[in-house]
Amino acid sequence: MASPSERHTDSLAPLAITMGDPAGIGPEIIVKGWLENEIRDLPRIVIGDPDLIAEVARKYSPELLVQQIDSPEHAPRDPGILGVLLPEHEDILEPVSPGTSQVMAGRWAYYCVRTGVELAMAGRVAGIVTAPLNKKVLHAAGFNYPGHTELIAHLTNTPRYGMMLVGGPLKVILVTTHIPFREIAGKITKERVLETIQLAREAMDMLKIASPKIAVAALNPHAGEASLFGDEEKTCIFPAILEARAEGIEVEGPLPADTLYAKAAQGRFDIVVSQYHDQGLIPLKMLSFGQGINVTVGIPIIRTSVDHGTAYDIVGKGIAQPGSLIKAIRLAGQLTEGRMVTRA
Repeated sequence: MASPSERHTDSLAPLAITMGDPAGIGPEIIVKGWLENEIRDLPRIVIGDPDLIAEVARKYSPELLVQQIDSPEHAPRDPGILGVLLPEHEDILEPVSPGTSQVMAGRWAYYCVRTGVELAMAGRVAGIVTAPLNKKVLHAAGFNYPGHTELIAHLTNTPRYGMMLVGGPLKVILVTTHIPFREIAGKITKERVLETIQLAREAMDMLKIASPKIAVAALNPHAGEASLFGDEEKTCIFPAILEARAEGIEVEGPLPADTLYAKAAQGRFDIVVSQYHDQGLIPLKMLSFGQGINVTVGIPIIRTSVDHGTAYDIVGKGIAQPGSLIKAIRLAGQLTEGRMVTRA
């Protein structure tokens, strides 16, 4: 099968990279990673502020030519030219100050994502890769979503979806995501755990992993120790595992989380169903900090993302690293191979 770098032809719809929060490191990592060899010849455009992207490119990648385009169909053929599409919007979009939290940045982030999703749903781009946004700023701009995943699920009218993270030797998918810690146990239900196991199986199909081994992490220490430390394993998690097995899914658990991730990192499992955000993200980021990829599972389009935030504190210092974005673009290109979108 051809690699993304071997498939650059005029007939391929490009990937769309959303700028994210323009006051964050998104523009910097986009221009820094644009000419990397592993993605250099993969057709792609940026959805964002053409003037800002051009300004950042002059600072960090002066050899890169930035060109505003009016549609994905006009994506530059030369990988040395970065085509930027202004997002469709109803609000006023004005320049922002770098490195600071501001409402205007939330507007930019929202409209970039919405435009990318609309183009992907119409088949005009092959998928989207999202640079980071700031959830607080998104909310301040009037868009009340916990994050990218929920926003994209809403825009694609998808009720059943999941957040998978890929990094180093680990792949994790989350039963619960961005909620207060005190609310986690109440959100762990048999139905949600089963749905996440099913989504884990779909994720393995996306990644073309045959006969995957899926593990489910326990919520409580020592998997509840026969319900001494909590009974969610008995009442919710194990019943979901039994039902998944009845559907033909190869799944083990609930397994104590303090040893499970080490086993998964050693290759004993292909993906871990994690009960909450930090349970899955702490081990993954310890092993692949700055190189992880976020993949939304269950939606009708391809969407990958970086696994880090806007990093306001380092904006303009020239030290932001594009590694996670490069890997997210590369994976999105690989995922399009099985569902290739061509230009009309």
